[in-house]
Parts: sequence; C-alpha cells; structure tokens
Amino acid sequence: MSLFYQPENAWVGDLIPYYEDGMFYAYYLHDPRILQGKYAEETTWHLATTKDFVHVNYQGEAIQRGTKEEYNLNNYTGSVIKDQQGKYHAFYTAFNENKPFSNGKSVQLVMKAVGDNLYELETDPGFLFPSDGKIYEEFDWRDPFVFWVEEEQCYYMLLASRRQGAGDLRGGCISLSKSKDLEHWEYCEPFYDPKMYITMECPEVFKMGDYWYLVFSTFSDRFTTHYRYAKSLEGPWIIPEDDVFDTRANYAIKTASDGERRIAFGWVASKEGENDFNPWDWGGTMVFHELIQNAQTGELKAVMIDTIGEYFKEKVKLSVPVFYNDHSEGEKKVKSDTLGAMLFNSPEDTFSVTIDFDVVKAKEFGVALHVDEGMEAGYFLRMLPEQNLIAWDFWPRAEKGEYQWQIKGDIPYQVETSRLLPKADRYQVTILREGSMCVVYVNDEIALSTRLYNHSGKKLGIYVVQGELGLNEIEIKE
Repeated sequence: MSLFYQPENAWVGDLIPYYEDGMFYAYYLHDPRILQGKYAEETTWHLATTKDFVHVNYQGEAIQRGTKEEYNLNNYTGSVIKDQQGKYHAFYTAFNENKPFSNGKSVQLVMKAVGDNLYELETDPGFLFPSDGKIYEEFDWRDPFVFWVEEEQCYYMLLASRRQGAGDLRGGCISLSKSKDLEHWEYCEPFYDPKMYITMECPEVFKMGDYWYLVFSTFSDRFTTHYRYAKSLEGPWIIPEDDVFDTRANYAIKTASDGERRIAFGWVASKEGENDFNPWDWGGTMVFHELIQNAQTGELKAVMIDTIGEYFKEKVKLSVPVFYNDHSEGEKKVKSDTLGAMLFNSPEDTFSVTIDFDVVKAKEFGVALHVDEGMEAGYFLRMLPEQNLIAWDFWPRAEKGEYQWQIKGDIPYQVETSRLLPKADRYQVTILREGSMCVVYVNDEIALSTRLYNHSGKKLGIYVVQGELGLNEIEIKE
C-alpha cells in the first residue's frame, strides 16, 4: 500500500471529486503517456474511491473514449451531478483535433455521460454543447462545473472560457450558462471576468458557512490553483492575501465535501526524466488536503488530513546530532553568525518527520533534508522572514557547468514552490516523503508539495543564518 496513489503504468491528471454515502469518488484523467513528450493523449475518466484518503481503490475506466471519428476522442475535465430522479450526469470536455466543428477549426465541446450508478457512465451521443461563438470564443470551452442554484431554481454551468475578440493574454474568463433540465442551456454573460489571465481552468464553486468560494487554476502569471470568496454568487469576489492552496507542483485542485469536511483533490506533477533539474510534466500522483475555514474572515487554509498523519507509525530512534558551524553550547539549539545547522540521521526516502522549533532570532532559517554533514548537497525548506516567504531549494541547483559560476546563483530558490510564510515565533513543520513525493505542512496553515529525485538518506534537521533556533522536539516515523 502506498500513501500517495498513482495508477499502474499511468499518471493522474485533473481530478473530478464527488461524495456520496460515506465514499469519496475520485474521478481523474488517466494519462498513459503513450508517446514520449506528449501528455493527455487517449485520455478519459478513470475512477478511484476512498473513505480515509489512505486506502485508495482503483475502480477502472468510468467513461469510454470515442473513436477517431467522434468528438470525444479525448475526454477531459468536468463535474458530476445527481438529478432529481436519481440519475448521475457527468459533464466533460470533449476534444478531437482532427474533427473540426465550426469554421474548419478544432474546438472544445461539452458532452455528458449518464448512468444509474457512479462506476459506469455512458456518453449521450445526442448531447453536444459548444461555445456560442459570440460572447465566447470556440477553442477555450472546457472543464464544465455544474451545480444547482436554489434561489433561481436552475442549474449553473461554469466553464474555462475566453471572451470573443479579447486579447490573447488577458482574455480568460469563467463563462456562465443556465438550464432548467440539464439538457437545454442558455448562454449568459461571464460569471467571473477579471481580465487577468489567458484562461482559468477547472472552475468550481461551493458554499462553506456564510461564504461562497470560487476555485480555478492558472498557468500564465502563476502556475497554481487560486481561490476567491464572496458573500453571494453575484460577488464581489475578494482576493485573499494568500489566495492559493499549495505550490505549483499541486495543480488543478478541486474539492468535495461530506458535509463536515471539505477535501482538496489535486495531483503533484512528475518531472521530466525524474530529475530535480528538469521541467515539470503534466500529470503525476494524487494528493489530498483538508480545507479549514476562518469563519470570521472567510479565508481558507490547507492542512493535513488526520488519517494521512497516522500513516507512518513506527518511531525511529534519533541519532546523536551533528552540528555544522554551530556556536551554541547546548544540544537543544543551534546558533551561528553565518550558516549553522543541527542534523540527525535521515531514513532513505519513505518516512515522516515532525520538527518543532523556536526562532530566537534569524535572518533566515528552515529545514535541511537529505543533506551531507558539510551541507554541500540536499534540499532546504527556506524560511525567509524579511521577504515573508517560504520555498523549497535544492543544492546544487544545476549540473555543474564548464565554469565555476555556472551554478544558477541568480535563482535563489524554486520560485514555483514559494508560499507566504506564516508569521510566528514557533514553527511545527511536518514532512511526508514517499519515493519522489514530498508534502509539507507548516503550523497547520500552509501546504508545500514538491518532487524529490536526486537526494535521499543522509541527514535532516534545522538550520539558521545569522541567528539562533531552539529545538523543542523532532520525531521521525517509518
């Protein structure tokens, strides 16, 4: 059993979560990566189910792809809704680049599959819902999210869309269509039109307490999943100070609730060639967080699900710590005028570690992971209070070049993994590592997911730059 789920000989793309009767249904885009360097080809919905987010059971293909002559040669992201008669409707994106629909141009269409159960959904060949070509352009018309609006007694469909005639880089919007019966849809003015992005993928709306939330993912100004909140569906939609759930590595997050908890479903991308230095791929491994609401402010935080925190059970006996450039006189702290560290032996690559420490003072501090005693190589979770920033870094940052200076010194950290640093004098950092997967939670406030390929084993611990840290506790489990 693995903590982080990935199907055999395939990768996980966008998830479409649904909850019913004690079970979370994690539909996902099953990417077999048939051709090297190509992603999301011959893709459709497969299904995995879970009750506890640790035991994830593969259920097979949920929606069949169409033929080369049909629009749904590839089936992409959408949503599932149950109608008043108890039938399930899965609205999804259909795409076949070789089958023009309008003006000789390949387009994205909404199609749907229906069924009496959640395991086998059959495409309705009579349902095709393209863009109108008037309010919205015809290519970006994807990721339908359908939900019932009680006040209007109708269904809303949100789509990742673009304004017709808008600019290439700021014309993305979330379109709105309405229906009384899930069959006939009316085109409406955009639901959200910020004039900021190329497009906003995988849109979703849900209500939690007194607030409505709008979730969407972008790849233009920042590659991540954002959220907005408002007191009504009409907005105005507020951009919170920290408007993301995780790093760039965890993309296209969507959510589902059992009525008590709201769970964020996403995928952590792999990297090309399984190398830290290479670009991120499309598709990867499932990851789950719980979303916690501040009922007063409306802001959300991503925290570890309790059952995931209980996965690693066997405590590892701590080694005697070794110190790097340390000027303290006690075993429970590290102090340095420059770079200093307190390090313990680390398991190879499948374990959890929780480190609790106080910041007495520091210009920079954080966690060193899989480093050698000389701090020459490994990973650093860098916490930069002056910049109000936390991010992953690896050392070295590139293969050594011909010249000594060719070491990417102008890239101070993995910018795509940066988050706002929670403001505190005491930090509890929990790291979950399994194979190349690594997920970190800080102070029950933020999550930082990434991949770790090049380093394992060796040492882990805390480090400080020009300051002093006090270690309260460290616990390693396998």
